[in-house]
Amino acid sequence: MELPSYVLGMAPLHLGLILPNYGEGLDAERLARVAVTAEEAGFDSGWVTDHLLVPPEHAPIYGTIAEPLVSLGFLAARTRTLELGVSALVVPQRNPLVALKQLTTLDFLSGGRVVTAVAAGWMEGEFATLGASFERRGRLLDEWLDAAASVFEQMPGHVHWHGRLLSFEGWMAPALVRPGGLELWVAGVSRATLCRAEKTGVWHPVALPPDELRSMAAALRERRPDARVVLRIGVSFAAEPAEGRDERGRHAIAGPPEWIAERLTEYVEAGADGFVANLEYDREGLEERVRRFAEEIGPLSGGGR
Repeated sequence: MELPSYVLGMAPLHLGLILPNYGEGLDAERLARVAVTAEEAGFDSGWVTDHLLVPPEHAPIYGTIAEPLVSLGFLAARTRTLELGVSALVVPQRNPLVALKQLTTLDFLSGGRVVTAVAAGWMEGEFATLGASFERRGRLLDEWLDAAASVFEQMPGHVHWHGRLLSFEGWMAPALVRPGGLELWVAGVSRATLCRAEKTGVWHPVALPPDELRSMAAALRERRPDARVVLRIGVSFAAEPAEGRDERGRHAIAGPPEWIAERLTEYVEAGADGFVANLEYDREGLEERVRRFAEEIGPLSGGGR
């Protein structure tokens, strides 16, 4: 397949992988093996999913999740070069200062390999269970992003922030390894997420069709020309092309490798700088699909290390 000059002339695409930290196939050694396989195959990053204590009606999909930040610590010890992140960390349902300390510690322990997407959250019942405010979640996340950027500049040592929803002063160490602090992506597909992504410089939408991605990516880059867009998308190998759906009924793609690469190229032309692929995380044979994606699709789409 001949790629357009737009793709050939750009920097390599970021390729990430959804790791199996939830679902019926959850197993500690399988989780580690898939991460190592992704690293060896040349993926740039591996991503775990976040929920803490979901209502029973959401248990079939999210009830088995291994806590994501703990999972990243486990994976940091089993990998060497793979960037590790959460897609996406729901900061407002946590103690936001504890989350900040956990992330900066993971940066230290991983050698600067932590990069995480953050989100305001959508599961109201989970907020209620955790005693967190669902109504002010967006405002809290907005201020947390500003506070985190300020803390990264002040570390290590005495840090302070005095805002409307967050106010603190104390000592934050050890020093950050990644220059400039952790890379924070903003997950979501609402217009509010574009405003947040303008702060951090990286937007992480989920399962948008190319036409929707194109208009929103263009709107973001009008305000921040250097912004990056890394799309999370379900990808399945199939004998015949199809517009598929993931486990939550969201837009996904399925087909032969060249057809998948062509669809990913359409996303690149619509403004994507990379992908975090869900290669059917909960089905047997994930490691084989990871290698196949890297060998048969990665070179065609211009991605990976």
